[in-house]
Amino acid sequence: SADSKPAAKAGEYLVLIGVFSNEANVRTLKSKLGEQNIKTFSEPLDTPQGKKIRVRAGPFASREAAEKALEKMQRIGVSGVIAAKQ
Repeated sequence: SADSKPAAKAGEYLVLIGVFSNEANVRTLKSKLGEQNIKTFSEPLDTPQGKKIRVRAGPFASREAAEKALEKMQRIGVSGVIAAKQ
């Protein structure tokens, strides 16, 4: 039965969307994803090219949940990569 699988820790997967230099683009992206009920979060990133913003979706409890969110994202033209949360 499915119950015999060890339960994954909550928030095990993220979708990495990308790194952006334009804050307005990030806001647009986050609101588009919010309309799809996809939670996103961003964090500032210092790079040799200056300050950037890293955007991720999640966290998701399972890889399946992350894949479903990624499919939704791709339908509105947003690409991403699923990664296990470190």
